[in-house]
This record gives sequence, structure tokens and C-alpha cells, in this order.
Amino acid sequence: MFKKKRGIKLPYNKQGLIYFTCMNFKDAPEDVQKKILNLCTEVGKEDYKALFELITKPHKTMLSVSLEYNLSEKRLWVMQKKFYETWDNVV
Repeated sequence: MFKKKRGIKLPYNKQGLIYFTCMNFKDAPEDVQKKILNLCTEVGKEDYKALFELITKPHKTMLSVSLEYNLSEKRLWVMQKKFYETWDNVV
């Protein structure tokens, strides 16, 4: 179930759209997949794989991804926030 992320300055519906688009990555059209990958690479830099896993794998939690990639939860949160807030700026 989707829950609004309070620190992200986007309305509930917009956050939900981004969340469900990313969670359905495998079923998304190729251009949407490229958008997600490009945005992960742009926002996450060398940690893009951790960000990609966090936003596209419904069973992954912030804690599990941070432990797997040896990143702080704060770093993941900042990347996720930037990902959501720059969603509309990427073609």
C-alpha cells in the first residue's frame, strides 16, 4: 500500500503516480524504463544501483538497501527525495 512521504514536496497523487510507475518497472514501456534509469543515474551517481533497487523493488526497505549497499539511510532518503522532486524535469 502506498503512503505519502511527508518530506517530499509533492501532492499525494503525484507521489503515488511516481511510486506505482517505478514499482511496475518491468511492465513499463521502454521510454519510461529509460527515464527511471536515467534519473537514478543522475541523482544517485555512483550509488545509482541502490536507489534503483529502493524505488523499483516493492519488497526492499530503506534499511535492507542501506545495509546491502553500505549506505546510510539518510543518504538513501536524500536520493529518493531528489528522485521524486526532479521526476518532471527529466524527459
